Amino acid sequence: MQINRNTRLTLAKLVMLSITILVSILSFVMGRGGSDTPILNISWIFVPSPLILLALIYINRISHLIRVAAIIYIGLSVIVTGLLLLGVAWTGSETALHPDICEDMEELSDYPNLAKNTENVEFQAADGTLLKGWINFGTSNQAILLLHGYRCDKRAMLKEANMLYETGFTVLLFDFRHNGESEGDFVSFGYYEKQDVTAAINKLRSLDAERHPVKSDRLASIGILGQSNGGATALLFAAENPGEIQAMVVDSSFKSLDSAVAQSFTHFVGLPAFPFAPITVWITELKTGISRKNIVPEEAVKKITNTPIFIIHGLLDETISKDDSESIFANANEPKQLWLVPGADHGETFTSAETEYSRRVVRFFTRTLN
Repeated sequence: MQINRNTRLTLAKLVMLSITILVSILSFVMGRGGSDTPILNISWIFVPSPLILLALIYINRISHLIRVAAIIYIGLSVIVTGLLLLGVAWTGSETALHPDICEDMEELSDYPNLAKNTENVEFQAADGTLLKGWINFGTSNQAILLLHGYRCDKRAMLKEANMLYETGFTVLLFDFRHNGESEGDFVSFGYYEKQDVTAAINKLRSLDAERHPVKSDRLASIGILGQSNGGATALLFAAENPGEIQAMVVDSSFKSLDSAVAQSFTHFVGLPAFPFAPITVWITELKTGISRKNIVPEEAVKKITNTPIFIIHGLLDETISKDDSESIFANANEPKQLWLVPGADHGETFTSAETEYSRRVVRFFTRTLN
């Protein structure tokens, strides 16, 4: 059945009206949420685009010059809004891959006993990336690998390292790729950082073998304490390397890359997750060649068996919701524990409940690594 000319015109008008309404909504959202990004203020100009289109459709007495200007305005509103949308997503992707460094991290000198017994170490990941860290050999034959969070470096784990070292554990903390003193082109949210964990464990075992020529004296077990991105990396690593570690503490992890980016847009940028986050993740995939499907800790945890997992999250976390850790916990196999820390923001669970945190974490590792 053929569609007559009037019907086609009506459909075309409806399509254009739908597009201009979408442009108007996006322009309003970007203008309102872009207070820290002056270029987004341009988007306010295009908020009235549906009204201009309606005027073109229903008002006959409009001069040719004004009609042409209105058509140009509507065309620009679609093009510029689309470019701004892609620009926000591209900038978000660049910021995600090359984040600014954390502020106010502690220094090794803040922990004198830890500092005087610290040895510098360096090692290479499988792809040749040079990584640097610190190791402290404890009095027991158990070791803990400490994995820092997004934007931070090994200094962010000094408090936890000191706590565990004072208890007798050997501790190894290092900078993930593209952080601190380590090499690397970008942050990959755990995908390539899994290689870093493998290299760190291999280094730990080789150093231990040098110190203990008798095999029976060597490390009996290794645990991981990972925070935020470090926690997500720990889950991704353990899922692919069964038996490499014997216990895990996962603090403030995200459940998927999609979830982390979506929440970051809302928290840091002031823009809604949709449609900005999905486009940002898509651009990130194009830049890195990494599929979002390979960075889903809540799915990875299903593959981890016979490894005790202790999941921790702050109830006041506004960066990554506690719901992410609850989802990871729901998918985890036994034995598992979950502790939601009252009053704690992102990465502040130890600071907010230091005594209880120390008691619970030390007890967990003591019981599971023996």
